Amino acid sequence: ATDNVPLSRFGVLVAQLESIVASASQKNPDPLLCFEILSDLISSIDEEPKESLLVTQRKCEDALYSLVTLGARRPVRHLASVALAKIILNGDSISIYSRASSLQGFLSDGKRSDPQRVAGAAQCLGELYRHFGRKITSGLFETTVIVTK
Repeated sequence: ATDNVPLSRFGVLVAQLESIVASASQKNPDPLLCFEILSDLISSIDEEPKESLLVTQRKCEDALYSLVTLGARRPVRHLASVALAKIILNGDSISIYSRASSLQGFLSDGKRSDPQRVAGAAQCLGELYRHFGRKITSGLFETTVIVTK
């Protein structure tokens, strides 16, 4: 039934982000393009009604998670982390637990060879802790131990 509904600005930005992430295996995402899309995405989250945020929240979270764990550069990682925290804050906040857990899992896995990827996951977790502190701080010590190994 929602097939005929035109995409909102937020929906279009999420689709662009998904496209960038999908082609990231062939070529590294263009940092300027990512920066531009993420900046627009962050501002569009506030403009989007919660009901329509919920429709694309999962896709958006998946794309942002991929971006931070692909080894994006620091400014892109920062914006992706801020966007992830913001969509969880404005949308369905229950996903904070699975996202924090996935990022911790990523850090403790063997995927630690690339420092950019590790930095991305750690930076994103830091941003989530900053916004959701008490809800997820039980994992803060564990994360610190993992990252400093």
